[in-house]
Amino acid sequence: MKKLSLILIVSITFVIYLFGNKSLNFIKKTNKYKDGDIIFHTSKSSQSKMLSVATNSNLTHVGVIFHINNVPYVFEGRQPVSYRTLNSFITDGENKQYKVLRTRNEITPNQISVMKNYAMAQMGKNYDLQFTWDDDKMYCSELVYKTFKSAGIKICNENTFKSFNLSNEMVKKAIYDRYTKIGKKINLNETVVAPIDIYNSWGLKTIENTYSIF
Repeated sequence: MKKLSLILIVSITFVIYLFGNKSLNFIKKTNKYKDGDIIFHTSKSSQSKMLSVATNSNLTHVGVIFHINNVPYVFEGRQPVSYRTLNSFITDGENKQYKVLRTRNEITPNQISVMKNYAMAQMGKNYDLQFTWDDDKMYCSELVYKTFKSAGIKICNENTFKSFNLSNEMVKKAIYDRYTKIGKKINLNETVVAPIDIYNSWGLKTIENTYSIF
């Protein structure tokens, strides 16, 4: 009986140690992120390869991190615009690889509050398949850009459609399906911001990178 009790105590202690360490590692991992950190991954969505070709980058999706009750969530432009746990965002990327960047200049608590309120106000909007610059719908990098802009922070330079690779057949098909087919015409001078435009910003620094290459 004593031997059985000893085995039981050792087993319970091991389980607590094992899961305790995992919990501790998770806390350490998530605590290193700040509100306003920007996270990128390679999306597994059907349009990801097309976006990769058009923008010449494997970073095809981006979101911004805000904490709710001390838990980090990623606010992102998808269908619909919404937020989810950091772990869910990471798991959704190809090979669970991701990059986290942070502004070189400190963001004030007041700016964070303005940004978070702006991002929260966009929740529920439809994803913008035409990548237009109005606020009726939102795509991922537009949401991030405008979230920072709401607090007076220019996160990167704006771009236009004509600066991207529109000659690829995959991209041409997307333009046809999303514009021509429904009687619309793409405006090559339309303001647009891609994930890679944000990533290349001089005002950001890399906090974490789990990509084996790039």
